[in-house]
Formats: sequence, structure tokens, C-alpha cells
Amino acid sequence: MYPVSEGYRQAMARPVRTERLTGTLQLTNGETVTFGPADLMSGSVTVDDQCVTGEELQFGCVYLGQAAFQLRTALSRYVLYGAKLQLVYGVQLADGSWEDVPLGVYTVAEAERTSMAVSIHAYDNILALDREYAGPALQGTPFGMLSQIAEHCGLALGMEAADLAGWPNAEETFQLDTNDGCATWRDCAGAVAQLLGAFVTVDRSGALVARRFADEPCRTLAPDARLSAAVADYHCTYSKLVVETADAEYTCDDEGGGLTMTMADAPLFGKGLDTRNQALAEAVFEYLQTVSYVPATVTLPGDPAIDCGDRLALTEPGDATGQAVAETIVTHRIWKFRGAETLKGVGKNPRLATARDREAATLRRLQTQNAENRLIFYNFTNVNAVTAPSGAAVTAAGVRFVTVQATGALLLAQLLLTAVPEDEALTLTVQYILNGLLIGDYCPAQALAAGAHTLALFYPLTEIEADTSCRLEIRLLAAGGTVRLAAGALRGVVTGQGMAATSAWDGNLVLQEFLPAITWQAQALTLAGLADAAPDFEKEASP
Repeated sequence: MYPVSEGYRQAMARPVRTERLTGTLQLTNGETVTFGPADLMSGSVTVDDQCVTGEELQFGCVYLGQAAFQLRTALSRYVLYGAKLQLVYGVQLADGSWEDVPLGVYTVAEAERTSMAVSIHAYDNILALDREYAGPALQGTPFGMLSQIAEHCGLALGMEAADLAGWPNAEETFQLDTNDGCATWRDCAGAVAQLLGAFVTVDRSGALVARRFADEPCRTLAPDARLSAAVADYHCTYSKLVVETADAEYTCDDEGGGLTMTMADAPLFGKGLDTRNQALAEAVFEYLQTVSYVPATVTLPGDPAIDCGDRLALTEPGDATGQAVAETIVTHRIWKFRGAETLKGVGKNPRLATARDREAATLRRLQTQNAENRLIFYNFTNVNAVTAPSGAAVTAAGVRFVTVQATGALLLAQLLLTAVPEDEALTLTVQYILNGLLIGDYCPAQALAAGAHTLALFYPLTEIEADTSCRLEIRLLAAGGTVRLAAGALRGVVTGQGMAATSAWDGNLVLQEFLPAITWQAQALTLAGLADAAPDFEKEASP
């Protein structure tokens, strides 16, 4: 809920109130147009928003809020396209002063002229995220990734890292790129919100924020404070979470008999090892188990300070609920200036939640079959220049890859190198190191003359176990001269089926130290001061 004073709350509770609505339009030509209640057609102002898609609670929604009204103006409708719209609601308090509540920042997308006014439809700053996502890769904590999304889309971030303290997976690091199925920046924001058990929206100033469903009611609505209320006769609690990725499915279940939340197309849960992905799902599930509410639809005299995700307490909800106070979560909100506001909290009936969607199950099986045949590519290169002196095995580059099932993989690489022989017999031997062990049965060697050379490498990796993190290195061993590689001169790829998509850096550091050869010097061994000695003993006489 937007922060308001106690005087504002008292004004909202009065049967009669004095209110106003002002706005500004910043046109694309630099002109600013202001308007007030007299410039608006009566009953035309509507603000519409929601934080879930569909008829049940979901994590990861990024909904495009909108505002609509009819403006009396002589301006051509064409100059209104792309204009920045700001709306502010004001109510007069008991002491005669006014308290303002900003309604949001919008961009005019539609304008249609009628005989008396221009009908305007505008969308909030989530509109800036509806652009094609073609990179760059997003990497870091969820807060860092949201910061990058906001920066690339020209928005401010309306939260601090501390605001995510205690949220699921807030301290973990991730990577999202164009291979993860996110077509727009809005999809990227939704993928991050899934990790946090949250939804993404914009605040009243137009800044990008992530929000969770509220734990405590922000307002209590007695029967005399609402116009109507339809309250469900069941509670929504969750005892199961199913996270679906392109390659796998992760399930958390406490067998409590509650609802099941299914998060489909969750790309950030499909990175790396299954154990880590399961832990990410468990963190979200731990929070989901705390969510409990009663679905309801409430109409009341408009209060624009209420936000989607807020929790409301409804006193005397009806005998069917079996309780004195029912708490609901606002998932849909339609506010009208000088009219009724409709607040809705959606949710499935647990008694009907066991019905299985056969079409969705069939589609899931097809997706799983397709994922098993998908090729994954791990690209790598040498970041720094490499010098391999004669007689020393030097690591040129390495790559870490993860398998999700028993599989095989192919190593393909190409080296652009320079040979500096000491004599006419420079030989370069390539060694493959898998998980710290030399693959000793296959070490290709090449005789090199002085100058530039191109070396192509190929090696099949077979019988790799499932759920394994592997480290593959390419080492160069020169004999009779020196081999040099410039930075980026080695380009390689490990590819195969049954492997996890690339993820963020996993924290492994690979270090290599060169020690000087140990020399042995011959020395004479001198023995002195030794004398024969034996203990005294008596020999027993033979019988």
C-alpha cells in the first residue's frame, strides 16, 4: 500500500469526501499540458492493474498496468502519442488540507478523438520491457539482474539490495542469456521474479520493483466500508510446488493436502546440477507454505493507495466462511475516479485442484522428449596470452561442463599459434586433462617449423556419468623450442546431449604454479666414530 497518513485513512472512511484528480502530459515535442477534474469526462478515469495472470496465485508475473480517461482538449490526437502521463489523486482531510497520492507514470499508446473529447489509453513503464531481448547476458544476484534489466530498458530501480533480505534465493548468483527462451526483457524480469517468489511491477514513480504478496493486512474493511463482497468458503494454502524447466521438473511436497503451484518455463531453475536446482525450488517452497488467504471480490468507494499484492482483512465475511475475519490478497485492481473500486483475490478451490489437465500433461511429455535431444554448447577460449617453453606442460585453456544424464560429448578446438624452434626439431604435444587426470592414451603431436600455424583438435569424451561437474583442460607441451598463443587464439567448444545449460561462475578457481627443477648434487658419505659392540649374554649349556 502506498504510504499514507492517518488523516488520509480517516478521510477514506467518511461517507462523504472531497477529492480531485490532476495530471500532466509531457508531449514528445517538449510541450507540457496540465489538466484537472473539469477537463475530464465524468466517470471516464480508470486505473487497471493485476499481479497474476489467470485464476490462481502465481510467481513471476510482470503485468502491464494501464490508465484510461477522456480528456476535453483541442489538441490533435496525433500529438498525444508517446506522451508521458502522470496522474495524481488528492483528498481533502478533516483540517482542510489536501493529501496527494500519485497514481503512476504512463505512456500514451492510444488516442481516439470523439465529438467532445479525446479517449486516451496509456500503459505504465512495464511497457519499456516489451522489447526484444537479444543480449547481453545477465549475471549476478537477483537484485543485480533486476538492476541490469532496469538499466538496459531506461528505467530506474525503485529498491535497494537490502529490500530483498530474507527473500528466497536472494543471495545466489545466476546467469540468463539468449539461449534460455526469454524473448523480451519482460520475460527476463519474470524469470528473476520466479526465483524470489515474487512479481515485478513499477511503483508510483515509474521505477522497476519486485514485490511479494503481503503477510499483514494493510486495511480492514468492515461491512459498512464496502459496497459488496463475495467471499469464498475455502482457504487457499499450498502444500506442493512444481518447477518446470526445458529439461527437468523439480517437485517440493509436504503432503499437506493443499494446492499445487506450477511454475512453467522457469529457465533460471534449469542451470547446473539438479541438487542446486532442487535447493532453489525448496527455498521458494518454504516461502510459499506461509501464504494463506481466502479468495474474494470486493467493491468499495475508491481508495487509490491500495496496491496489487496487498492483504485486506474483511470483517463479517459471511457464515459460509466459518470465521469472523477473512483475509484476502489483492491480485486484480480496477480503480475509478469518483466511482467504485473493484478488488479481486483469485484462487483455486482445493477440493477441485486434483483434476489433471490431460492436454498440459501431454504437452509436458513432448517437451521432455524434445529436451533430451537438445544439443548444449560450452564455448571457451584463452583469456590471456600463453607461452609454452620447452619441456614444460602449460595449460592453454579449460572449460567446466555439467551433465544431467549419462552421456558423451565432443571437444572441438582450433589454435592459432606461433612456433619458435631452438633447432629444426620443435615438436608440440597436446594433452587432455579431465578432472585433473591426464588422458594418457591419446596425446596428438605435431612437428612445427618456425612461424605461424593453425592446429585443429578433436576428442570424443565417452561414458560420462550423470549429474557430474567436469573440468576439461588443454595443455601444451613443447620440445625443442617455444610455442606462443595470443589472447583469444584458442577457440573451443564442448558439445553434447544430456548436459545442463551454461550457468554463472560456480566459484571454482583453477591455479597453476611453475616450480624450478629440483637438482641433486653428489656428495661423499663419510662414516666415523663407529665401534662394534654386543650385549653381554650367557649361553645355556646343552643338557
